[in-house]
Amino acid sequence: MLSLMASGIVACTGVGVSSAAAAEHASKAAFCGANDSIDRAAAKVNSNAGFLAVLKKHTHDLTVLKENAPPGAIGQTVQETVTEVEAAISSNNANELNNIPEGANIDTYCGVNGSGAPLPAYFGKGTTTPFCSTFVPVYQSAQNATNKAAVLAAITAHQAQIDQLASELSSLPKSIKAKATAAVDNAQKAIASKNPSALGGGNGNGPANYVALYCGQNE
Repeated sequence: MLSLMASGIVACTGVGVSSAAAAEHASKAAFCGANDSIDRAAAKVNSNAGFLAVLKKHTHDLTVLKENAPPGAIGQTVQETVTEVEAAISSNNANELNNIPEGANIDTYCGVNGSGAPLPAYFGKGTTTPFCSTFVPVYQSAQNATNKAAVLAAITAHQAQIDQLASELSSLPKSIKAKATAAVDNAQKAIASKNPSALGGGNGNGPANYVALYCGQNE
């Protein structure tokens, strides 16, 4: 946000920046400010009902998102998201939120994760690495699980891949090695003890979520 605001200030001084470029910066600043406001308010929400309650308090932000959405795929996602959210608010039916499309591209466009925190410098750096090619399918399988028992079943089904990840930890850069080591250790402990609580974390703050960012997965 600060960098975008700085760009807007430069544009207003007219130092080599066209009025069209200034409008673009202002539009993105407004868009990402609204996105950030919703992300932060919903950071600790863990149910559709809770999320709906947050959204009802941020209808102005929804309008800002819709009015300042960029063109292309992100803009299409925003329009579809706002339409579904407005339907949920109008009907007071939290289940309508199940129809919201995946919005990670919106957060990535704004340089933040799903909780509104800035993306780390290592975001996406490992996308093409062998480690990430093994990690991502395991992570996505766990993310798609609907309860703790299902998460445990998902990682247990990928035990061979998790063991492979353990053998590749030494190849990771310092910026992510500790988080990756914790994520793999937790997974192995959960499998061995048959206890999903050993995975640790919640609301997007477990070590695996940091590794996912390294692998370009902004959930």
